[in-house]
Formats: sequence, structure tokens, C-alpha cells
Amino acid sequence: MRAREQSPELLRWMVEQYSPSHHEQAFSRALAGRLEQRGWRAHVDEVGNTIASLGDGDTCIALLGHIDTVPGEVPVRMEGSRLFGRGAVDAKGALAAFIEAVELLDAQERAGKRFLLLGCVEEEVAITRGALHLREQYRPDFVVNGEPSGAHAVTVGYKGLTRLELEHRASRRHTASRDYRAPAEHVIEAWNALRRRCDGWNEGRTLFEQDLPSLTSFHTGTEEAEEWAKASVSIRTGPSCEGDALLASLTGVPGVNVHTVSSKGAVSAGQNDALTRAFKQALRERGVRPTLRLKTGTSDWNTVASAWQVPIVAYGPGDSSLDHTPNEHIDLAEYEEGIAVLSRVLALLPTKEGTPG
Repeated sequence: MRAREQSPELLRWMVEQYSPSHHEQAFSRALAGRLEQRGWRAHVDEVGNTIASLGDGDTCIALLGHIDTVPGEVPVRMEGSRLFGRGAVDAKGALAAFIEAVELLDAQERAGKRFLLLGCVEEEVAITRGALHLREQYRPDFVVNGEPSGAHAVTVGYKGLTRLELEHRASRRHTASRDYRAPAEHVIEAWNALRRRCDGWNEGRTLFEQDLPSLTSFHTGTEEAEEWAKASVSIRTGPSCEGDALLASLTGVPGVNVHTVSSKGAVSAGQNDALTRAFKQALRERGVRPTLRLKTGTSDWNTVASAWQVPIVAYGPGDSSLDHTPNEHIDLAEYEEGIAVLSRVLALLPTKEGTPG
């Protein structure tokens, strides 16, 4: 492994490029250009993802991150050893660590491997367009998803997420009419049925196994001949979620139409595949006991899992409790530790010839 001159220059530059979801184009082009200068082959694909590769071996190691952030700028600044800025943790910190970790490898450690950096657009919104596009374009052998886990922990699972829209429409009637029920009542009845179903399912299960519904919006209105009610619902689903039963609890209410906006199943890593073993070994070599995390959110891993049935984990420096907050920052010692762990993992991964790098 090569010696590294520790510097936050790359990460700071990335954080200074404000790139909220749907507005990543300028950053994507700039990042591709910067990677070309560093010796990568890089371009921007049809949907705006930054794609870069280094090495030409037969074993493809995908480093899957996202270049978008939630909206809301955080003034970029250093306070002691802490770098503040939107994306410092979620998830430009991981993306920058990917780049620097690959560049730390010497020729022997890179032999037989191709490192594929995938900087996706629109990870922070419901339809993860960047990951949806690239999952059909590539077939990697290993995938590290760049999300903050902490430098000494690895994320080995994410819950799933189903987003639904509920709607009831009816001809307008006077509220004094006999047996009148407003559309809002029908939609609320469907929501209550879903809550009851989830509460029963969740009893005795761990948080990761539970199905957790949220009513995220509710609107009513009237038109010339109709009145209506609409609700948006999201359900954080566990690995054993019975999707048909969830939908049945909603559609059992007469007149309520249910539309599935998006659905991603829960994902989890094998506990003894080559990628997980490499992370455990790298962390032990750093003198720490590996921590394996299960997260209740989602990531681009959920989007690519069904197409890429290969070893996948999520990893990145930074404290995920700072995600999306006005106080988002990363400690540079944590960032450097993440680079060191990642670089060792990439060196340990076997090639198709069966030998480690």
C-alpha cells in the first residue's frame, strides 16, 4: 500500500459543490473532470450519474455512492478537526473515501481488479433514478455502498420501503344526507386497518423485522360533482414483510383506491462472504472489534440488490445521526480511518483467479 499525505482537499472540494437532488448536473460533470485528472477513466452517463473506473482486471469491484444531497446548504468551514458542509456525512464523505482508498493501492494490490466508481443521482428522493439506470448497465462481482456507518462499523442490512397513495372519490352529497360518510372517513378507515395489521405483525419482532407505517400527508377537497380525500403512506418493511397482506388490509375498505408509488424490499448481507470477511479482517487489523449494523432506512443497495446478486455491504466514515441536519459535519480523523479501512478491504478482496490482491 502506498504512503498517503493526509489532506481533506478532495472532500472539501466535493462538499463545496452544492448538489441537491435533481440539481446534480454541474457537480457530476466537475467530478468526472477531476477524476480524469487523477488518472481515472470517467464520464457522465445518460441520466447524470458520474461513472469512473480504474484498472482493467476481470474482477469488478463497484463502489456505489450518490452525488446528491438533501436540500439546505450548510456553510462549508473547518472547526478544529471537523469539516462542516452538506454531504460531508451523507454521503460525499464515503464517495471521497472510495476515491482515495483505491488510489492508495499499489500495483500488486490492484492486479486483476477493476474499480468501478458509481456516483448516482437522486438517491435522496422516492424514485432512485440513478441506481435504477445503472443496475441494468453493469454486473460487478462485489459492491460497497457508500453510506455512513462509522469507520469501525459495517452496515449489513437495510429495511425496505413501500410508498403508497390512498384515494377515495364520491359524488357530492350534503353532509346532512342520511348515511353520509365523507371520503376522509373512508381513507382514515383504510389507514387504521393498516395500522392494526402492522401492530399485530410487529408484536414480538425486533425493530429491523417490524413493518413501520407512517401517514405522511392527508388532503381533502371538492370539485363540481365530486368530493375526495387523498393520503400518502410510507411503510418501512422488514425482511419477512408480507406485501400482499399489507395491501389487502387497505383494499378491504370499499371505494379506497391504492396506488403503489415505489417499493423496495429489505436487504441483508451474508455473514461469511468474501466481502464481509474482508471488512472484519481489516477492522481487526486496526485493533478494533467489528460492529455490524442493521439500519431502518434505505439506500441504493435496496435498488440494485435484485439485479446484482453478489456480496454487498454499506460502509463509510461519519456519524449517520448527522445526516440531513443543519449541523452536518465529519471529523477528519474519522475520514482518514475510513480510507485506511477501505483500502485494506479492497486489497484483501480475491480476484476471479482466486488470489487476493
